[in-house]
Amino acid sequence: MKRLQQIWNFGINHPWFLPIMVLCLFGVLSLLTLVAVPSRPLMLCVEGLLYLIGGIILLSVVLMFASTFGIFRRNKNVAECMGLLGINILTVVIGFGTQIFAGITNPDPYAFFHPIPAGIAYNIPIENDLESNICSLRHEAVNESDSTTWLQVSTDFMGCFAYTFYYHDLPAGDIFLRCYEAGTNDPLSADKIEHSTLSPTYAENAFCCQVSDKHFVIYEGAPMQYYVARFEVWYRSAETHQEQKLLDKLYRVDGYEH
Repeated sequence: MKRLQQIWNFGINHPWFLPIMVLCLFGVLSLLTLVAVPSRPLMLCVEGLLYLIGGIILLSVVLMFASTFGIFRRNKNVAECMGLLGINILTVVIGFGTQIFAGITNPDPYAFFHPIPAGIAYNIPIENDLESNICSLRHEAVNESDSTTWLQVSTDFMGCFAYTFYYHDLPAGDIFLRCYEAGTNDPLSADKIEHSTLSPTYAENAFCCQVSDKHFVIYEGAPMQYYVARFEVWYRSAETHQEQKLLDKLYRVDGYEH
């Protein structure tokens, strides 16, 4: 509380101090927003720092306008206080403007460092339409003699996906996905995807739908900033617990906005 009182008194005696400090804080905030961080733990640390600086900015803005009122009470100079008020408003407008611009133009921390490899062939997830029967349309496209059609991935919205998988008869066990960035083989949301896509095998003596619209989320990246992921379908035997990769397929994906 004593520190705030000191800043308050300094702001009254030096009316340019708080506007300059607020602009500098907005500048730091914008620069941090523009930084592309390839490491998720480091990215979370940067996000925490952004929230801290944002809180300091809000407190500084409140003090900035309050100090203008304090100057008016002390000097009773309307023209001076109106000029300071205009400077304060302009400071906030410029600060928020630079932050909005940085937020729009900032490179995605993941996709920026994992561009789509040149010449690579990939699929694009089907856009789900809740008003139409997309599932039946997707299933009709599956061809038993063409293994490239057995895995079908759809997306509801940014970073959220679902997969449908057809395969021949399998012993009792589980089917699940493992996803990797295509260029570097980095695992994507490894524990979360495997757990959320886990599905028991379907007891059928013929080629059939083993998994139907199982939902999962990819957290790496940002909405509408794309990179390519390799979707691997795995089978784990209930009896021996041995794992076997059944097939893989490349898809263009984006990340969930968290």
